[in-house]
Amino acid sequence: MDEFTRAYYELAFKVAFMERKGNAFQDFFSDIMEKCHPGAFERVRPWGRHGDRKNDGCIIETGQFFQVYAPNEMKVDDAIGKIDTDFRGALEHWSKYLREWIFVHNSRDGLSPDITRKLADLRLEFPGIKISTFGFESLRQKVFSLSEPDIASLLGPVPTQRDMMSFGFEDLKPILVRIGEASEGTEEDMHPVPLSKLTANGLSASVQTLIKAGMTRAHLVQDFFYTWHDPLLGDRVAAAFREEYTRLKMSGYDPDEIFIRLQVFAGGSEINSPRHQTAVLAVLAHLFESCDIYERPREELV
Repeated sequence: MDEFTRAYYELAFKVAFMERKGNAFQDFFSDIMEKCHPGAFERVRPWGRHGDRKNDGCIIETGQFFQVYAPNEMKVDDAIGKIDTDFRGALEHWSKYLREWIFVHNSRDGLSPDITRKLADLRLEFPGIKISTFGFESLRQKVFSLSEPDIASLLGPVPTQRDMMSFGFEDLKPILVRIGEASEGTEEDMHPVPLSKLTANGLSASVQTLIKAGMTRAHLVQDFFYTWHDPLLGDRVAAAFREEYTRLKMSGYDPDEIFIRLQVFAGGSEINSPRHQTAVLAVLAHLFESCDIYERPREELV
């Protein structure tokens, strides 16, 4: 797997993990497990009045049972109640097979101390059963243990060099016009920004790789603005992204998460065609270089 492919899939996985909630997250988890454990992992769905019997998926031969919890926002009391109810329910229905109970969650930043203590209490109460958790890193390692074709089937195809070199104005138009129409626009500082801005903002190697790839075609975005019938479209797009960047930064997201959410802001949360994805990267690279999303290196501010 080359550097660009790995960087693209790292970010695509983060987008999927962050954006999918409820049943969509459970389906994503089950898709991963079925590919990692073909023929062994059994996907379980609620069935009639019996529901799922507190089992969102299992590997019977190893005695592993998974319970998925992926709310829009994890609240401590709700999560603790969910853990207690689901674990005891699984014990009631599957005690003959249950050797390990695994709480699968979508909390990107980890679990709260109260939730961790609840899991520790259950381990003390039921020492004969292993109680584990699956979060971001556990699922990420599962995904990247797969072959490239399997990863592509989960996260979509990677844009190729040909995709990067062949997209044009028709691919940029739906991205830029949609965002520009929703913004009134303000005057933006268009002074070019050096590559040192990549490291100055604490962006990961994966994000830096994607921005650098987008920079190879970022000039097309500026060309689009020059030729578009509305001369203020570029100003409105820049203002919209700057406003969204500021909102995300004030919300406490780290630089990589901001990039991911700006990708979603530009192109939507669903996996689109490789050409669409390369157009989104070019838009973000143009904004990074010229429109002042992210912060300038400190030496430029003096």
